[in-house]
Amino acid sequence: MVRIRASQAMKIVFRLSFHTTPGQSLWLKLATVAPGGGLRLEQVLPMRWINERQWQAELDLDANGPVEIEYAYQFRQEGNGVQLDEWKGPRKAAADPSLRGALMLHDTWCSAGTLDYAFETTAFQTLLPPRKDLAGPEIPDGANHEFRLRMAAVPAGMVPCVIGSVNELGDWGWHRAVPLREIEPDLWHAALHLPADWWIDYKYGLYDPARGCVVSLEHGENRQLEPRSIAEGQWTVVHDEAYRRDASQLPRAAGVAIPVFSLRGEQSLGVGEFADLKPLADWSAKVGLKLIQILPINDTTSSHDWTDSYPYSAISVFALHPLYLRIEDLSYPMPAAFAEDLDTAREWLNAMEHVDYEEVMKAKTALTRRVFAAHSKAILASRGFRDFLEENRDWLVPYAVFCVKRDEFGTADFSRWGDWAVFDHERAEALDTPGDPSWPEVAYHVWLQHELDRQLADAVAHLHQRGICLKGDLPIGIDRQSVDAWSLPHLFKMDSQAGAPPDAFAVKGQNWGFPTYHWEVMAKDGYAWWRSRFAQLSRYFDAYRIDHILGFFRIWQVPLDHVEGIMGWFDPAMPVHVDEIRARGIPWDFHRHCRPYIRGHFLWERFGDATDEVLREYLDDCGNGVYQLKPHVSTQRKVQEHFAAKNAADPVAGERSARIRQGLFDCVSEVLFLEVPGSQGTLFHPRCSLQSTRSFQELDDDTRRRVDELYVDYFFRRQEAYWQARGYEKLPAMRRASPMLLCGEDLGMVPDCVPGVLKELGILSLEIQRMPKSSKVRFADPAQAPYLSVVSPSTHDMPTLRGWWREDANLTAEFAWHCLGAAFPPHELSGELATRILHQHLQSQAMWAIFPLQDLLAIDESLRHPDPDAERINVPAIMPYYWRYRCHLMLEELSAADEFNSRLARLLQATGRTVGI
Repeated sequence: MVRIRASQAMKIVFRLSFHTTPGQSLWLKLATVAPGGGLRLEQVLPMRWINERQWQAELDLDANGPVEIEYAYQFRQEGNGVQLDEWKGPRKAAADPSLRGALMLHDTWCSAGTLDYAFETTAFQTLLPPRKDLAGPEIPDGANHEFRLRMAAVPAGMVPCVIGSVNELGDWGWHRAVPLREIEPDLWHAALHLPADWWIDYKYGLYDPARGCVVSLEHGENRQLEPRSIAEGQWTVVHDEAYRRDASQLPRAAGVAIPVFSLRGEQSLGVGEFADLKPLADWSAKVGLKLIQILPINDTTSSHDWTDSYPYSAISVFALHPLYLRIEDLSYPMPAAFAEDLDTAREWLNAMEHVDYEEVMKAKTALTRRVFAAHSKAILASRGFRDFLEENRDWLVPYAVFCVKRDEFGTADFSRWGDWAVFDHERAEALDTPGDPSWPEVAYHVWLQHELDRQLADAVAHLHQRGICLKGDLPIGIDRQSVDAWSLPHLFKMDSQAGAPPDAFAVKGQNWGFPTYHWEVMAKDGYAWWRSRFAQLSRYFDAYRIDHILGFFRIWQVPLDHVEGIMGWFDPAMPVHVDEIRARGIPWDFHRHCRPYIRGHFLWERFGDATDEVLREYLDDCGNGVYQLKPHVSTQRKVQEHFAAKNAADPVAGERSARIRQGLFDCVSEVLFLEVPGSQGTLFHPRCSLQSTRSFQELDDDTRRRVDELYVDYFFRRQEAYWQARGYEKLPAMRRASPMLLCGEDLGMVPDCVPGVLKELGILSLEIQRMPKSSKVRFADPAQAPYLSVVSPSTHDMPTLRGWWREDANLTAEFAWHCLGAAFPPHELSGELATRILHQHLQSQAMWAIFPLQDLLAIDESLRHPDPDAERINVPAIMPYYWRYRCHLMLEELSAADEFNSRLARLLQATGRTVGI
C-alpha cells in the first residue's frame, strides 16, 4: 500500500511498461474512494504513448483528506474490439498525512502468462515446499522509492534482492545488494532512498541470507529507471511483475496419463476405481513422476449400455460416475453373504481382458442398492449426507431427479417424459422431501454422489501426501440428453451439433452430437455456469486439460440434418457473401456449387456392384448423366434413419447396406459451399476439404484456382482477428475461475491467433510430435516446445507409439531417420527406440512431459503388452466407440517391476525432470 498526503493538489503519474503495435492502446481504469466507504468516483482514462515500451497517464488529485486509489490497466485493440484487463485485481494506493508531494507509479503489465502465476497454481503448491510466515512492509526514514517484485517458487533458503548502478543499490556489489521482504504471498518489497533525477540500471537476483551476498542474477538485460523527478517529496513505486529466470532455473516435471477405468488392481471390480489412484501415486512417487492425468470422470449413464462408456458425453458436468466407486470402502458393514457375492463378481470381472461396461455397472448397481436398502435410515440421518446435500443442492437435486426420471421413463431423452419434459425447479425440489414417493430413489443417487466425493477426496489427499498432483479433463460439450440441457436449456443451441473439422485422424471430420453454446446468454452472468464447473473441478484437481480449447474461439457446428463432421462450419465465423464470390471471378451457380454433385461416370467407383440398386431406389435421373438424391435420402440424417430401419428389418444386409449408406453420405457431401440458414442464398461457408470432392476436381483450372484462393482466405486469414476477440471474450473468465493450472488441448486446425492468446492468459499448449502445428515440418521437435506447454508422444485419441509405429512403414522410416537418426527401423518399435523418443520429450524445455502409461511401458519389451492394438483407447473416426481399454498389468505388478522402474527413474533424473528450483 502506497501512502501520501492529499491536503493540496497532488500529481499522480501512472507509467506502464508495455510494448504495443499500431492500432493498440492502453487505458487506465481508476477509482478514488473516501475512507470508510465514502464517495467513490470511477473513470476510465486514455493513456498516452511515450515511447516503444511505455505508456503514461496523469491525474491531478485535489483532496482535503485521505483518499484511497484503486486502479488497473486495460489493453484495447482496434478492428476486432478486444478489451483485455490485466490479470490481477485492482492495484491500490492511498493518501496518508504522513507523506507529502507527488506519486509516481512505475508498473509493468500484469499478464496471466507471467510464469510466476503458473507457479502459484495448486499444481505447484502441491509440489513446491511452503515458505515461512510473511513479514510486514518496512519503510525506513527518508525512503522515497519502493520496489515490488512478483516472484513465486523462490528456492529454499533464498530471498529475492535488488542490485544496481547506484550506491544505495550496492553499486553492483554482490555483498551490498538490498534483500526484499515478502509482504504478501509471492509479493516482495524493499523501500529505500534513491536520487530521483538519475538514470539507474538495476536487476533482481537471489540472495543467500546465510552468506550475506547475491548468488545469482536474473536473466536478460538490465532494467532501467529514467530520471523521474516531478515534485518535491515525491514517492515512487517500481512494481515489476516477473523475475526473469534462465531456462535452467525453471521447474520441469513429468507425469503419466491413464484413464481411471483402465487401471487394474487386486481390489478393483472389473474396472479402475478412485481408490486405485492411491497405488498409482505410490508407483509414480517411486519412479519420480509428479503428475497423474486422467480422462473425464463425470456420470455418463444415459442408455444403460456400452455406449455410455464414452467419457466425454456426461449427463451432468458436476456428478461423478458410479462406475468408480469401491464397494468395500463404503462406510456401512454388510453380512458375510454380501462379501461372498462381491468376491464372486470381482473374480469374474477382473479376469476379463477389457472393461465390460454393462456387466460392471449391473454388478455395482445391484451391490450399492443392497447397501442402501440395508442402511438407508442411518444414511439419511447422517450429518455427512445432509451437509453434502445442502452444499451441492443447486446441481445435485436436478441430477438426482434426472436419474430417477431417466429410469422411470426408460430413456434419458427428456422430450419423451410427458409433463416432466420441461424442467420445473419447484417441482424437482418437491421430490427432495422425505415422504414423497420418489424420495428414496432421489436419496439413493444423492448418497452415491456423497460416497464418490468422499472416496475421490481421499485418493486426492493421498496423492498430495506423496507429492503428486492430479490433472483432470474438462469436456468441451455436454450430452444433449443431460440434466444440464434439461434444466438450463437457454444456455445451449439444441438445434446444432458440436464436432471437429476433418484431419488426418478423421478425414470425414467428427460429430460429437453435443449441442453448442449460447455464448451471448452465458456472458450475461459472467459465464457463471462455466465458473461453477471450474469450482467443482478444483475440489479434486490441481490442473486440468481443457478439451478442444479451440472451441472457445470457434466451435465446429454441424446441422442436425447431417451426420458427418465434414458437413459443418465454424461458429462464429464471417461467411462469404455471394457478391464476393462473383467479384473473385468465380462463375456463380447455386445448384452447381451448393447442391450435391452426382454424375453417372463416378457412381460405380462409389457404389460398385450396388450401383443398379442405388440408381433404382435412391437417385432420380435428371438427364445427361446428372442425378439427384430422392427426397427420402436428401440429407445424411435421412440416410442414417432409412438404413437404421432397413437393417432392423433385414439384419443380414449389413455389409452391403453399410457401403450404400456411406456412398450416399458421400453424395450428400458433394458440395462446395454450405448456405447460411436464413440468408436467402446470399451467405455461404466453403465446405471444409472441398478439394477432395469430385465437384471441385471437375471444375475448370481457372475456377479451381479461384475457389481454392477463397478457401484459403476463409479458413486461414479473414477470421483471425475475429476469432482472437472471441477467445479473449471467454477465456479470461475461465482462467480466473479457479487456482488450477490450465492446459489447453489445441490440436487440429489451429488459428494463428491461438498461441498468442494462450500465452497471454498463461494456458499451457499441447505439443504432440506427430501432430506439428506448422505446415512446414512433417514432425514437431520437442526441443522447440515453449516452456508453457505439455509435450507428449500421443493422446487417448491416437494409436500408442507402438501402434502408430507399425501403421505406415514409409512414415515410420521417415520419422526414424529425421527424428532419431535411425536408418532401416524395425517393423515393431523396439524398447531402445522407444526410450530415445521418451528421452527427446523429457529433454524438452516444456514445463510438463506427460506420457500415456502404454508409451512408458513401451521401453520394456518383456513388460509391455504383446499386442499394441489392444492398448488403443479411442478411435475418433468411429462413433460410437467402446471405451474399454484396461491395462494388462495389475498395479501391484507395476510397482514390483523393479528393472523397469529403475530404468524409468534414471531416465527422469538424467533429464532433470524433478521440479527442482
